[in-house]
Amino acid sequence: MKFIIIFISSIFLFADVFDTYRYEGIDKTIKLLEKNLQSEKFWLERLKNQDVKYGYFEKPTFILFCNKLNKSLKVIKYKNGKTKEIKTFTNLIVGKLGDKQKEGDLRTPIGNYRLINRIIPGNTFYGPLAFVTSYPNLFDKVHKKDGYGIWIHGKPLDGERGDLSKGCIVLENNEILYLDKLINFKNSILEITQNPVFAKKEDIAKILATIYKWREAWKNNDLKRYISFYDKNFQRSNGMDLKRFKEYKSRVFRSKKGQKVKIYFKNIQITPYQNLQNLPIYKVEMYEEYISPTYTFKGNKEVYLQKFGNIFKIIIEK
Repeated sequence: MKFIIIFISSIFLFADVFDTYRYEGIDKTIKLLEKNLQSEKFWLERLKNQDVKYGYFEKPTFILFCNKLNKSLKVIKYKNGKTKEIKTFTNLIVGKLGDKQKEGDLRTPIGNYRLINRIIPGNTFYGPLAFVTSYPNLFDKVHKKDGYGIWIHGKPLDGERGDLSKGCIVLENNEILYLDKLINFKNSILEITQNPVFAKKEDIAKILATIYKWREAWKNNDLKRYISFYDKNFQRSNGMDLKRFKEYKSRVFRSKKGQKVKIYFKNIQITPYQNLQNLPIYKVEMYEEYISPTYTFKGNKEVYLQKFGNIFKIIIEK
């Protein structure tokens, strides 16, 4: 109850929701809240004073924005809807232009990644410190890109030599050490671009409304509506195309018939997915709790949505 009152007090339809609770009780109030979550207008109001150029985040995040073309790395701190550029590193060494496709092509990948580890390299070639990225991510794997070991690292400790980047992002040694002081790598994302793609507030609002409509169909085992949120060329992380995915979900939904299903999304993060074609693709990550009488899942969810006309469709899901 305390959570609901706090949440209600922060939304722009406060009077309507408050009166619904006064006159019609908690069940009707919850229905009204669910309706708001599925409304673009609601989310646009929530986002009104937020800077979403680099994405939407529900917890403090460091954004590392690397532009391969001008060889720069911006470090941006995001907190409570506000962004602050705290440092820009210039004259980076990066791999060849274009997107990485395969092992050995010497290209730095284009896309959105996490920093999954902070290491002291065993080989002095990589300098005093390195951050390991999540390349290849789900998007890369679905598109059959391969390779590994894409890092942000320093320069050789024993002097200049040879190819300094085989696809990695290379900083001066004093810069990589300074970057380490600026960020918490566990709460950082890396966007690597060549032609920068930035988020639109209207797109973020539409995506948030879409994922809550999708959740509603999912909760209600409404297969037809649920599948309508997926693009015809959809691919799942396990290799399923839309036809096989629909068959699989049909079996699951039949098994859940009559069951009460609860689904919660927490710590939602939406970032414009960097790509050479400047396609309106967004990466959505969140913590999902799925609870039914026969099955419970709690873990990270990752989906990619693309805008077709004025509608977002899920193109990839894990």
